[in-house]
Amino acid sequence: MTDREQLKQYNLQWQEDDQRWQQEIEHWQHSTQRMVALIYLLEKSLPEHSSSIEKHKKRIDEHNAELVHYECGLDEHCLTTCPSHINLEKHQKMHQKMQLRHEEMKKEHERFSRNYQKQMQRVRELAERLLKELD
Repeated sequence: MTDREQLKQYNLQWQEDDQRWQQEIEHWQHSTQRMVALIYLLEKSLPEHSSSIEKHKKRIDEHNAELVHYECGLDEHCLTTCPSHINLEKHQKMHQKMQLRHEEMKKEHERFSRNYQKQMQRVRELAERLLKELD
């Protein structure tokens, strides 16, 4: 092999190396972009998820306050001067309203629970996809 042919061979090998490096860089950039997208989706889903939990907790706290207020009025030792005190007839009507409210709250919580499970499954899926991208 002549010197010129040997130089051409080196140059060809360098070009092949360069082409392989370019392909690797493109692959890494694409993988990085997919990871960034997954991280963005995870980052976006968690605050929304936390916010919905806080709103639901607030509704449960409000419902609990109503129950406590209602319970106080049921106590036989509740004074007639107590703001929760009402006569038995009104209490029976209030009981019907509280029963409806409680059933609504129960259904709302069940819907929230199902939605929570779906949201958490989505977070798990995103996290698993991210981990696979890291491999």
